[in-house]
Amino acid sequence: MATITKQWGEGFASGELYTILNNFNGMACDATVTAGATHTDTIATTIQLKDWNGDDLTEPACVWAYLASDADGLNMNATALTTEMSIGNDGSIAVILANVAYLLVSEADGDIDVTMGYTTGAKNFYLVVVLPTGKRVVSDVLAFTA
Repeated sequence: MATITKQWGEGFASGELYTILNNFNGMACDATVTAGATHTDTIATTIQLKDWNGDDLTEPACVWAYLASDADGLNMNATALTTEMSIGNDGSIAVILANVAYLLVSEADGDIDVTMGYTTGAKNFYLVVVLPTGKRVVSDVLAFTA
């Protein structure tokens, strides 16, 4: 495997890293997920999709998302929300598996706002965003109180 030893300041010609990175234009390569405050029944969460350089996206993009029961995002939640996840002000949603798995589409600035509800006592969830590269970004705990 070849190792690239150039510095960013030296630039890259066509056929090198620049060409490879062009394939990622407009693709969500990272995300920040901001969990809403602990609440008794409804929590709003914000997702900001980012490009390969860590900048906010400047065009709409799609990501998968699911709810997990653990902080590593490895266990898809067997306990469903009592109120289906919905979009707040930014983005759109398609329900893939009721109350558990979703396809999310951002607005042109990479923002997605979702709201979810759980009214059957205390329960913790984690929102896991799966990027097109396969990378998973896990929210802080979404804590519903009794």
